[in-house]
Amino acid sequence: MNSRLILLALPLVFFACEADADDPTLVGSWTVTAFDEYSGATCTGTPEWTLDSTKAIFGDAMTLTVEFTEDQVTMSSDLSLSADALCAMMGATLEGDSCIATQGNVAVDAVCTMMEGTYANSTCSLGDSETSSYTTVDDAITMTQFAGTDSAEVQTGTWSISADVLTMSLATDSSCTSMTLSK
Repeated sequence: MNSRLILLALPLVFFACEADADDPTLVGSWTVTAFDEYSGATCTGTPEWTLDSTKAIFGDAMTLTVEFTEDQVTMSSDLSLSADALCAMMGATLEGDSCIATQGNVAVDAVCTMMEGTYANSTCSLGDSETSSYTTVDDAITMTQFAGTDSAEVQTGTWSISADVLTMSLATDSSCTSMTLSK
């Protein structure tokens, strides 16, 4: 009788251990598929910036990624702008290899360099990243940039993962960002 009970209980042990492996984890690389940035500490009202409005300015060749390790998070943006798009951002038109505006002419590669980009083949490649430390307690998250300095910036919020989709909101006293990310 006891041996039958053990045999019946054995699958429960395997399934119980298997469920733990499916716990959602932030660790890994995530691609931002949507974001809304709001003025104020709550993510309510009309957003000031969205992924769509940002792509309208910088083009569809823009990617935003978030890389989580066990205790750090790196948020990165990468984009490529054509020479024409680069000039248009300045209110200028492309003529040859220069942006022509009423204020004067500027070489396209110089504009790209001023934006800390790399210019090649009529394309300006730009990238930026910021690394912060983070902690989580249940569904709460706290990110701290420049920890241990007078310039420390703290964001607090919530996160949840369902089917490899991360939903996260982060707020400071003056802004709130709601993001959807996928693995």
